[in-house]
Amino acid sequence: MRSIICKASLFLAAAILVVPAFAQSVAHPETKTKLVGTWQVQVTQVDCTSGTPLGPSFTSLLTFAQGGTMSEDTENPAFGHGQRGAGQGMWSSTGQSTYTAKSVALIKYTTQANPKTHDPGFDAGQQTISQNITFDDQSGQWSSKASVTFTDATGTAYRQGCATASAAPF
Repeated sequence: MRSIICKASLFLAAAILVVPAFAQSVAHPETKTKLVGTWQVQVTQVDCTSGTPLGPSFTSLLTFAQGGTMSEDTENPAFGHGQRGAGQGMWSSTGQSTYTAKSVALIKYTTQANPKTHDPGFDAGQQTISQNITFDDQSGQWSSKASVTFTDATGTAYRQGCATASAAPF
């Protein structure tokens, strides 16, 4: 009798763990998506009107988590050492292979422009990146077009720009 009660208790415990997970995957079929994971991204800053590249590409890492959060980090050489923190944000699906993402990174200190090094200078505040991502089912990679806004510590926008990116799984 005791053996039957133990087996029934184990079965009940397993059912309590499995049924909610199964119900969630049935209720939200897109909870598992192609975008989830870490991506190595090549970013190119471009002229917003013409799309002409404005300098060499640089690498960023973007991680998209199940549920819609994301994190990113970059090696953009325009920032001083430790000047820009890692970005945090949200993403969502907008179609079968399209997504939007928005992330914010803190600019921790101000630097002056230096025309000799093509450094535009940055004010302490925030960098916000809004991007439209298109996933290529054939290659398993994605590309994006982004708008970038810099705001100072008061929230006033002082610079805007655009970028394109291509990404491969990390």
